[in-house]
Amino acid sequence: MCGINGVIQFRQKFSKEKMTYLVHDMNEKIIHRGPDANGIFADENCALGMRRLSIIDIQGGIQPIWNESHDKLIVFNGEIYNYKILRKQLEDKGHIFSTDSDTEIVLHGFEDCGIAFLKQMEGMFAFAIYDTLLKKWTIARDRVGEKPLYYFKSKELFIFASELKSILSTEIVKREIDMEAMSIYFQLTYIPAPKTIIKDVFKLPPATAIIIDSNGNIYEEKYWELDIDYEDTEYQDYNICKKKLREVLFTSVEQRMISDVPLGAFLSGGFDSSIIVGIMAQISKDPVDTFTIGFKEKKYDESPLAKLVAEKHKTNHHVLMLDWDMVYEDLEKILDNMDEPFADSSLIATYAVSKMTRKYVTVALTGDAGDELFAGYDKYLISYYGELYKRVPKIIRKMFIEPGIKVLPVDSNLSRKTYKVMNAANLDIYQQRKQLMCLGFKDTELKQLMKKGIVDPMSFIEDEYKYLKHRDEQLRTQYVDLNIVLEGDMLAKVDRASMLASLETRVPLLDSRVIELAFKMPTEFKINKKDRKIIWKDTFKDLLPEELFHAPKHGFRVPIGKWLETSLKEQLYKYINLDFINEQRLFSGEYMRQLVDKHMNHKENRCSELWTLFVFQWWYKKNIMD
Repeated sequence: MCGINGVIQFRQKFSKEKMTYLVHDMNEKIIHRGPDANGIFADENCALGMRRLSIIDIQGGIQPIWNESHDKLIVFNGEIYNYKILRKQLEDKGHIFSTDSDTEIVLHGFEDCGIAFLKQMEGMFAFAIYDTLLKKWTIARDRVGEKPLYYFKSKELFIFASELKSILSTEIVKREIDMEAMSIYFQLTYIPAPKTIIKDVFKLPPATAIIIDSNGNIYEEKYWELDIDYEDTEYQDYNICKKKLREVLFTSVEQRMISDVPLGAFLSGGFDSSIIVGIMAQISKDPVDTFTIGFKEKKYDESPLAKLVAEKHKTNHHVLMLDWDMVYEDLEKILDNMDEPFADSSLIATYAVSKMTRKYVTVALTGDAGDELFAGYDKYLISYYGELYKRVPKIIRKMFIEPGIKVLPVDSNLSRKTYKVMNAANLDIYQQRKQLMCLGFKDTELKQLMKKGIVDPMSFIEDEYKYLKHRDEQLRTQYVDLNIVLEGDMLAKVDRASMLASLETRVPLLDSRVIELAFKMPTEFKINKKDRKIIWKDTFKDLLPEELFHAPKHGFRVPIGKWLETSLKEQLYKYINLDFINEQRLFSGEYMRQLVDKHMNHKENRCSELWTLFVFQWWYKKNIMD
């Protein structure tokens, strides 16, 4: 586990010493990703570097790693969980290994069968392989985008890095905002691949490799596609799917428990992390270390449920009752280390649990992706509740329901959820889904906010949605979440928060076998009317305390609204000051002021939009102005 950086030149722009200097500075920007070791290779064509967090083969495996003939080398960020199986296969073919690390597996596998080898790898990764004879570079990212990879290309150079701040540190790239990416951010609250907030800098899409030759030509290749057209009668059998799900997840968890350093698990008290912990407890000979965040507000607190799971599986359980004043002290550090504007406020709580966990272990397994794969989100119920709402006679809706909602507190859960149903009821199903994805500004609002009125229609969402047009609508929605929300939001959040704490996180649910099984089985095995995660909960019910089946879903809630009205209020008003706004030349100051005033006077709950704006302004001041 580490971070990687590189500068490749197609014309003799820099000396070997200059490229080494650039990559050294890029490495220093991501020291949190790899505090254990630092390595750089340089010749007249490129400089490649890495920061290392030692997980497997702690003493060996220092990068870059060379092949036997010393004509190819690799810098690698991530973990390959089935590396022992792959190593045995490669040794049988005559490959000779100089380390026990999983990194060397990738290099020899690439030698053996090129990019096709990536389909055999189970893991999270971003890497660069340099063929010193052919003067060719191959750069790739894992199947679903657990590990980030940014890049910039000009006629003279190709620069890549695990974090955007490394690329910007070279001062080669202009700090110019990509207006389309900015529009996407203000709608989604994050920016999915391939765009970034900086013009001409991109994120490599998941399951993609690019080959670069010495002339600067780039060839892009998708090495893996989700097997969604496969039809087999066995996947129509509920009990067979249960059996397969249990088998593949146990295998996935066992592989992700391989580590030469202390290992534990996040335990929220929800189904997903509880199931992962239950499997770990059955596999491990020793008690599992588990880590939970508790909240003083009882309606948000899942720590009592997590305690029940810990007791059931006899784990070494650690609980941090979150003091928001303490978390607020870390807010500046968190926001300062954001490569791009990112307004998912649960990042703050994720950093808190990562920071606490890192005091005890170096690696933690998580239950991420259970909602995307097995239909756990509340938003998946929008069509169900929308249809119920439309069955209510219009006169009752107009005379009683709609006026009644208006008298509820604007920040209540009931009013928030009812407004979503009311607003979506008359839209077609795709527009309903898209509207629920947009947690920031609606397009009509964004036209008023942005001075140039630029609103990206985000057609890439519809492209993903229509890709499975021959399958049922719920599966299409989950496919969108797998390809856009998971990569751009959920995985980005966990990577940024955990790496900032120098903690490696592993996600057993993102094993390709689990993903493919989830998409092969019928939708009714996962969701039916109001019932969600049906087969998921049924398959592993023996690992779960009975109380979990009757508990409401919480999630990581952060008191952003309270902060914006108190401790962050002064900063917020600085960011909407006309002098600041006029210097940016991006926003309408008048509309921004109206938005803030309505929220502060409790006329409207605009917490999500204001946090999205606040995060952008913080990022802009640090990365563009300063």
